[in-house]
Amino acid sequence: MEWKIWMSLRRVTSSGRYIPEIDGLRFVAIMSVLFYHLGMMSLMGCGLCFPLPPTTLGRAIVFHLDRGVPVFFAISGLVLGLPFAEQYLAGGRTVNLKAYFLRRITRLEPPYIVNLLMRFPLVVAVKHVPFETALPHLLASLVYLHWLVYGVYPTIHPPSWSLEIEVQFYILAPLLALLFFPRRAWLRRIGLLAAIIAFGIVRAHTPLSPETRFNLSLGCFAQYFLAGLLMADGFLTVLPRIRSSLLWDAVGIPLWFGVFFVGDRAAGYFMPLMLFGAFLAAFRGRLLNRFFCNPFVATVGGMCYSIYLTHSLVLQACYAAIAKLHFVQGYNGLYAAGVLIALPIILLVGTVFYVLIERPCMDRNWPKKLGQYARERFAVGAAS
Repeated sequence: MEWKIWMSLRRVTSSGRYIPEIDGLRFVAIMSVLFYHLGMMSLMGCGLCFPLPPTTLGRAIVFHLDRGVPVFFAISGLVLGLPFAEQYLAGGRTVNLKAYFLRRITRLEPPYIVNLLMRFPLVVAVKHVPFETALPHLLASLVYLHWLVYGVYPTIHPPSWSLEIEVQFYILAPLLALLFFPRRAWLRRIGLLAAIIAFGIVRAHTPLSPETRFNLSLGCFAQYFLAGLLMADGFLTVLPRIRSSLLWDAVGIPLWFGVFFVGDRAAGYFMPLMLFGAFLAAFRGRLLNRFFCNPFVATVGGMCYSIYLTHSLVLQACYAAIAKLHFVQGYNGLYAAGVLIALPIILLVGTVFYVLIERPCMDRNWPKKLGQYARERFAVGAAS
């Protein structure tokens, strides 16, 4: 019965092919982002205290959990790269670019727009941002150009800085696929590796604070999307020849640990390639694959977009309420309260948003169905 419940919430894919490991990877990405933001809210709530010395493992992991965002970028490279890899490497169906871009719009835009329109009046009323000041920021965010117009995190929904980078990749993905995939295996892989290393070096030497137009652009994070394209290549050409083994768990578990632990400079250099190995282990490690394919893990991962869109608003509301619990004090107390109180509410609200707003948009024919419904209702109204 429980399995059927999770299956009923499962993501609907445009190709009809469901790969649970990919949603399991999304689970790791979204949960790391949530735990990172819980840590940041707890840190602000206790007056920027922190009980752990700077070199401790706990502090290092907490402050690196925001790397779930680059994990998302690599997943996007894999998912968007697969249809093009099948076209160029496996003689599959040619990707229809009109359908490709239309699908991005009909699938991702409605939840994004609904979220911005929900948040806009709250930014004006609660944060006391004048309407005439907030409106241009809303308009810039609606077309994913806040990074270019203002060069700072979006005012209406700060986490959407990463969504603006995703859109930049969506636009360039067909060109990148055309650049790399038609080449011979050794040439495309060397080309992808060279590009990943080059962009990784740029990222390692680019401070992300204060934010600038460059470090809010694809130029600062392209290496993760390119790693995803390399994974798409490997998924089709290498993965079918690899047997599942505990050896992949022995390799993958340390790699996943390293993704969230190595220093920032080392992450800039090595994290894209670490993710490549970690992703392979998710598919071929016996223990890791069991985890990533778990129905609960894959289902929550499949709802990551809705959770990502709604989590910051819920998080702020929950911590405002937690602040009134005077017996909860210090970083550890606030973090524990966040995990026990805020996290379940974030997941609940994200699930509701997913069911009501995002999942209906997974039906590629929803615009036609909505138009037909509107016409029928209009005809009934006119007849009456």
